[in-house]
Formats: sequence, structure tokens, C-alpha cells
Amino acid sequence: MHAQKIIVIHPGSLHLRIGRASDLNPITILHAIGRLRKTTDSKQDTSLGYHDTMLPNLAKEKDIDIMQEFEESRLLVSHSLQSHVTQYEERGGGAKRLRIATPPQQIATFNRRSVPEELPLDTSIKSEITEVKEDDKVESKKIKVNIFDDDILRLNKDERNEYNIHFPMKRGDLNLHSNIGGSVTSVMSDLESIWCHVIEERMGIPRRTLGQYGAVLVISDVYNRSVLRELVTILLQRLGFRACFLVQDHVAATFGAGLGYACVVDVGDQKCSISCVEDGISHPDTRVRLGYGSGDLAQVFLALLRKCSFPYKECNVEESYADAALINNLKELYCHLNLEVCGAQEKIFEVKKENKRLRYTFQLGDECVVAPLAFFHTELFNITGKKKTVQLQMRSSQQSDPEDCFDAEYIRETGRVRNGRGDQLLDGAMPITGDTPDEELVVVDNFDVDDRSANVRNTDKEEQMYFAPGSGQIVPIDVAVVRSIERCMTEDMKRKMYGSILLVGGGSKLSGFSKWLEQKIILHVRSAEQYAYEVNVCVKEMEASMIAWKGAAIMSCLESAPELWLFADEWQKCGLRILREKSIFMW
Repeated sequence: MHAQKIIVIHPGSLHLRIGRASDLNPITILHAIGRLRKTTDSKQDTSLGYHDTMLPNLAKEKDIDIMQEFEESRLLVSHSLQSHVTQYEERGGGAKRLRIATPPQQIATFNRRSVPEELPLDTSIKSEITEVKEDDKVESKKIKVNIFDDDILRLNKDERNEYNIHFPMKRGDLNLHSNIGGSVTSVMSDLESIWCHVIEERMGIPRRTLGQYGAVLVISDVYNRSVLRELVTILLQRLGFRACFLVQDHVAATFGAGLGYACVVDVGDQKCSISCVEDGISHPDTRVRLGYGSGDLAQVFLALLRKCSFPYKECNVEESYADAALINNLKELYCHLNLEVCGAQEKIFEVKKENKRLRYTFQLGDECVVAPLAFFHTELFNITGKKKTVQLQMRSSQQSDPEDCFDAEYIRETGRVRNGRGDQLLDGAMPITGDTPDEELVVVDNFDVDDRSANVRNTDKEEQMYFAPGSGQIVPIDVAVVRSIERCMTEDMKRKMYGSILLVGGGSKLSGFSKWLEQKIILHVRSAEQYAYEVNVCVKEMEASMIAWKGAAIMSCLESAPELWLFADEWQKCGLRILREKSIFMW
């Protein structure tokens, strides 16, 4: 299949990256959809609507308790920074100096006095939510039924109440909830609408011609087989692609980075995922998904800005998608882990409202360093909820599906035990009646019925590895990387993984983050007296958030790629069984 006829889709919690395999870079849009409510009476009860937030919601516990704990954690991190001694480069004479931090009170004094400057309004930027047509001096206003990307960001308060806004993915998984649009069917419909919109409107490919195209879908390393079945159904039956195949994001990242093996650390918007990949296989025991990400970092950064009297006091990330996007941009621009930068730094940003364009000037101190340190001091993330989730890969025996005739649960329930005393049905199996030949029966030799649960993985117990004992606090990212690598089977594999830690994802683009992570992992290795391990965190020159997409595009053009494709007629005929046979990961 030619590269121009292959569409690579990489869905995320915040952004969707999609493009032809022949493209240099994918199209990146907000992975969200706004659906017009059936009734748009402004006097109706607005609580009947539903709006997902762009940033993770703040904790619902008492604000006073949460903020008090947050302040204590902030002080601990700030004091550790203030006492940090850095060393000049050799050309500076090797002198040492004490890192001086500007007090927040001094910065707050400057920010309180800051007055926004009003700029000329740029009339070229207008909302495209409404289409206005003139016909013989008569205007007719047509409201869009579905809105996407920039149209969502431009919603004002009144327009927001006319739409239900859905982000179909959350924390790296489907965004299922009990409110409007929270069912599996609704989420899949949202995914179909968003992907179809980009393919038709942004890529210029009519939907009726998708039968000539193949699709490559980048999925999470920690996956659920029933969700994969629904995603393949969207691609082959609802969108009508000719063929498709699925690839795990960490495997695709190693292809995109040109590495044969790596411990992939993916810092996304709402999750951090880690796994060890070797020769195109992600080892199941090393996979872990942590329930915090760059979006939580944005909330921490905003809380620190407000403590220093952030001059844009009307900022409301819960109600305004434009404000949430603004905080995300400020985080990406100004947050770093370069300890050579200290003292108050003067920064500017612009805010565009309906009839105003304002420029704010404000000062930043160590807030831009303390915020990203939340990845290593996860107690700062408690403002978005103390109960952070950890997900591991469940074994196949824990993901049974009635459509799969080779499913481990099906075989166990219908097989016969041969134990030397004659044949005996497994406990709980249906009796076999009729004249069924013996060769058609599934026979399991020397199988102890009492040991049937041996293949069942106690994920609850294993998840405790990624929580601090006693406090129940989710572990920092450096500890999670070490514990993931330590689950490798051999010492040789552990050595290779420590020497090739690949950092990807949009949240990893912070200046100095990779070096800080490397130093923290080195400290863990030394404390365990494992001096034989050399630690190296790899950062590629390409855009970190696009490495997985690029790797999937490369895979689709390999000489062996024709063997990977799962065709629509095969899916129609065999269903889930063909996915088991052709999946390029351990099913």
C-alpha cells in the first residue's frame, strides 16, 4: 500500500495527531467535539448540559485543607532549591555560588501593580461558530451542529451553554462517565466524528473514498481488548477504510527514534506511561500508566501564579477553554528545570476577549521551576485529587471475550482434563452431549483444576509497587521508571534499558527535564549498589510529541508491512479472531 494512501491516527487525551504516512508532520488539533444541544433556550436549566474541562479538575475536598498541604509541599521544594549549590562551568573558574531565589512577596508586589495594556483589536480573527449569509439584504444565521478545535477555544459564555463539549479520551483511556455522552457508544461516536472531520475538512479526503485507504491506529501500551475491538470497528465498518492495523505507542516511538530497544517514558497531558521495548515487543510486565501528566502540571503552575498575584485575575480554566489553553501555553513557554536561571524574570502574554485585546506584564520567580518538580514531588499533584490511578497490563485470561473462540476463559471452561483416571470436565464447564468425535475436543493434559487461577494476575497487589508505603502517595516518575525496569527478566536486559531511556510525549519538552530525570535515576541506581548500570536518558531532536506518530508512519511503509494489514472483509467474516492472529503485539 502506497504511503500516500495510508492515514496514521494517534489519538491522545488532549490532542489528535493525524496525517498521511508520506507527510513530514501530522495535523494536530484539539481532540474534542462540541455537539449542539437539542434545545438552546437560554432560560433553560444549564445544568442539563455537559462540559468536559481541558485541564484536570481540582480536588473536591475542602479547599483550605488542600491548599494548606499544597503550601507545605511548595515550601519544602522551594527550600531544597534555595539551598542548592551549582557549579560554574570550567571557564568560570569552577567557583561555587548559592542559588538566590526572589521572595514570592516581592514578585506579588510587582504583579499587583501591573496594569494590562489595551492593544488594537485584530479584526481578522473572528469566531467561525456561526455562518452568516446575505441574500437580498436578508441575513440568515446558521449555527453549526458540531464544532471542533479552534471553534471550541473561541466559545464565549453564552455560546458555551448551547453546546455539550466532550473530550473522548481521559487519562490515556476512554472518557466513560455517568453523565450525558459518557457511554461507550457515545464516546465511539465522538471519536468517529472527530476523525472524520479532520480527514474530510483538513486533509481534503472525501469519506466515500476511504475504501481506497489504509489506516494505522496508534494505541496505548496498556490496552483493553474490548476497546480495541470497538476501535477496529470504527475504522473498518463505520469509516470504511480498506484495511487497518494497530500499533502500540511505545513500540512506534522506538521506530520513530531509530532505536532497537529502549525503556520508553511517555509524558502525556493526563498520564505518564512507561514500558520496556525490545525488538518491537513491549514487555507486558514492565508496562505501567500513572494517573498524572502535563495537565496536572498546568494546574500546579496556575496555583503558584495565583499565589504571586497573577495579574489576569479573570482567568477561569474551568469555564473558559481559551484560558485553559493560555495556561498550557505559559507552562510550555516558561517552565523549565535549569537551576542556573534564578531571580525574578519579567514576562508578557496577551489575552483576546470578544471586544478587547490585552497585554499583561508580570514577573516569575521560582514558580517556573517548582511546578515541573511536581513530577518528582507528586504531593504537589494532590490539588487535582489525592487518589491518582495506576494501571498495569492485564493478562489475556483477565480480558475474556465471548467472540474469541481461542480465549483462555473459553478454553478453560470447555476443555476436558485428562488426569490418568479418565477424562473429567473442568469445574464449571457445560457437559458435552451428542456424538462429538474426540479429535474435536480440546484436551488439557495434567491440568490441576485447583491451579486454574495461577494464570490470573493479581494486578491490585502489583499496583502497590507504584504507591509509597504508608502514605499511599503515587510514586514520582523517576521511581516508576526504576521499578518498571527492575521487572525485566534478565540482568542483561535491565542493563540495556538503563542505558537507553527514551523520553517522548508533549509534557517532556521542558528544558532540563531529561537531565534532571537522568540524575534522579542515577541516584536510585547508586543507592542500590548497582554500579554496573550506566544510565542514559535519550532525547531526540524531533518534536517529542510526534515521535510515536512518525514511528507508526515508518512501520506502515516497511517491506514486511503487507503482512500486518487487517482487511475489512476479514474483519466482517472472522471478527475478533483475525485481530488475535494478525496483531503485532502480544494479544
